[in-house]
Amino acid sequence: MEGPSGQQRVKVYKLNDEGLWDDKGTGHVTVEIVDHNNTIVGLVVMGESDHTRPLLVHRISKDNAYQRQGDDTIITWTDPEIGTDIALSFQEARGCNYIWEQVLHVQESSSPRAVGNGGHADAPYGPRRLGGPGGHLDDFDTAGPVGPGGRFDEMGPMGPDPGSSGAVDLPEPDMSNLKDIARALTEVSLFQRDRIAQQLATRRGYLDRLLDLFRICEDVEDEEGLHALYNIFKQVVLLNDTGLFDLLFDDGHVMDFLGALEYEPDIKPDQRPQHRQFLQSKAVFKEVVPITDAAVKSKIHQTYRMGYLKDVVLPRVLDDATFATLSSLMLFNNIEVLMALYQDRDFFPELFRRLKQASPDSEEWRDLVAFLQELCGLAKHLQATQRNQLLLRLVGLGLFEVITTIMQTPGSPEVKLRATDILLADVQHDPSQLRSYLLQPGEGNELFSLLIQALLGSSSSGLQEQVLEILKVLLDPETLEGAAEKDKFVELFYDRHIAQLLAALVQAAEAPYAEGAPSANTVGLVVDLLCFCVVSHTYRIKYYVLRNNVVEKVLKLLRRRERWLVVAAIRFLRTALSLKDEFYNRYLVKNRLMEPVVTTFLENGPRYNLLNSACLELFDFIRKENLKGLLTDLMEHHWEQLQAVDYCEVFRNMHIKHEQNQDRVTVGKMEREPEALQAATAAREAELLARQRAAAAAEQRRRRGEREVDTDEESYFDREDDSDDEQQPLSGGGGGGPAASGPGSGGGRVVLEGGSPGGLPGLLRPLVDYGDDDDEELPAALRGAGTPKRSPTRDRPGSPPLEKRFRPASSGGSPWGPGRPGGGSGSPPLR
Repeated sequence: MEGPSGQQRVKVYKLNDEGLWDDKGTGHVTVEIVDHNNTIVGLVVMGESDHTRPLLVHRISKDNAYQRQGDDTIITWTDPEIGTDIALSFQEARGCNYIWEQVLHVQESSSPRAVGNGGHADAPYGPRRLGGPGGHLDDFDTAGPVGPGGRFDEMGPMGPDPGSSGAVDLPEPDMSNLKDIARALTEVSLFQRDRIAQQLATRRGYLDRLLDLFRICEDVEDEEGLHALYNIFKQVVLLNDTGLFDLLFDDGHVMDFLGALEYEPDIKPDQRPQHRQFLQSKAVFKEVVPITDAAVKSKIHQTYRMGYLKDVVLPRVLDDATFATLSSLMLFNNIEVLMALYQDRDFFPELFRRLKQASPDSEEWRDLVAFLQELCGLAKHLQATQRNQLLLRLVGLGLFEVITTIMQTPGSPEVKLRATDILLADVQHDPSQLRSYLLQPGEGNELFSLLIQALLGSSSSGLQEQVLEILKVLLDPETLEGAAEKDKFVELFYDRHIAQLLAALVQAAEAPYAEGAPSANTVGLVVDLLCFCVVSHTYRIKYYVLRNNVVEKVLKLLRRRERWLVVAAIRFLRTALSLKDEFYNRYLVKNRLMEPVVTTFLENGPRYNLLNSACLELFDFIRKENLKGLLTDLMEHHWEQLQAVDYCEVFRNMHIKHEQNQDRVTVGKMEREPEALQAATAAREAELLARQRAAAAAEQRRRRGEREVDTDEESYFDREDDSDDEQQPLSGGGGGGPAASGPGSGGGRVVLEGGSPGGLPGLLRPLVDYGDDDDEELPAALRGAGTPKRSPTRDRPGSPPLEKRFRPASSGGSPWGPGRPGGGSGSPPLR
């Protein structure tokens, strides 16, 4: 990070007496003139917080030994004035390089040349004067003049800013300058790399002379010179210039260049690698098909040597940028070679002619297949149009027929692996070509069967994995272009080939370790393919599962000893449930297929492993998604076993969810019943309600009947009244007898009016002598000696006993029955 006026941000450290570094503060460093005579140049660090006083003022001297540390971001030295070590830690390596080059330049110069009036410098650099003209050492003019008396670097050899590159010349290549050349290349800054690379590439014969020096040093066994040359060429590689790479990997230079890299100083002579010997004797270039173009051959050789340098010679030395550059150059060379071969009209026909004529067991056959594999692998890096044209041409020349022949050949798993790699490269670009070929009767169907056999019967796991990937791409509905093609190809797979996969699965479950049984890896791949089909072919796989009990056969793998296969079976079940299809839920409940899963989970116990986690996740998924059928099945048939699992809350939560579902069923029963059932239920409830109402009415009638006088009791009163009339006839009294009121005046009730004590008959007396308290309970007509006037019945509620006993006659005006005098006074007899 640059501060004001191009200053570099640093931290200042000082070594204390205990050997520890003390942080003296953070500021910005520049190279300044620190005296008034323009003769002393030093490092000045001004603090960020206090811009008036410097954190450090150090005089740069030739006698001081400056060092760089910490990935080129720290400069250290011993200050003779204070007798201790000082360190500047730069925030960026760019700023460190910038200051380092200025320090070296000051050391190489005796002093700034000052001429002219006022000590203005006419040197190629103009260091800035600390404090400005007439200033003091502790004064720092941050806005001083530019040019004479200005900043040191603004007229120095590095130009006006740190990003510019100065005129750096490499020493002449001779024996005496080898160390200087190595030092110059090692200490070159990031901004000078392009200029140095340009000098190496454009200076006439510079690289050639260096390589000549290598041959001389090797002939005379000059170890010191060979070590210097190793460092020189290593730094040349790290310049990361594509023009230099073209020169270094040229046929006339590459062997000497790689030979110089054999003499690493840290390796003993008897342990040195023999790169040249390997490339010249062991790395033999094979032309399975003759290549007539010499430029194409040269590109092939250059590409191989670049890869050898990157992967063998300097794998620990190359930085990321250089490694990426070499990889890019190799890729571009390969594309150039491939396009040149594609444009050759005779090359590919000759290749397929030899493939069809060669014996499948010969070395030539294997080399041809390997070359074809490499071609298809490089085709991945072409543009889509070019890749499509190349693959169409290969298919037209008989690519799939060659693959069928390879797959038919017994043995040679390595060649079959190459063949499936070729197929995979083709289907990843355009699967419709292979799909159309497989739909053809004859060789197409045969290749399909060979791929299934390779998946089930091969002992090479790599071959099986590649066949599985090919089948997934071919069966992926997203890559199927038309409905007709989709139906035909998927139907072909389900009608002819999936039964083989299921048979292998059954055999692996029933006789897993018998001779000829599929391996555990094969079974795992079959389950993986079935999971893919469940997700991709929802319609066809659904009914295939129903007809062939696929889930039940897969769950038989729960008895296998290989725990990862047991987990694969759980994963298949989980994949089916993830579709949230009620079809699978009903199928599982109907066939009680959750029972083996629960048994496997309980047998595994509380062990915290992958199987335990897979089962718990499956059960928790059933709860979260509220798959009611499965949840009810688990709770009704397995709750007694699962409730003992107390190290997690999964099953308790499942039981709570199940109870909540049951409550909702009870509350919403009527809403979920069909209309016919609702009508029947409503009829039954209406009938019950009618019965309840009839019973209530009968109860009311019964209660009313208890309060009425029956016929016998009423006739008894009538007879008693008649006998009383006969024995004691009432005599009329003036004004004091009871007045009978007809139906319209008294409502059929007796009203006693205007009676006096003397008006009552003398024979009438109370049969029982009631006390005073009891008199209050008698009717008002019988209280006291006389009969007071009573209010009409409509104004006073009548007494129930009197209402029942003293009824008006049905005809006539007398309430006492027939033959009784209507106007006689007196009181009816009381019983």
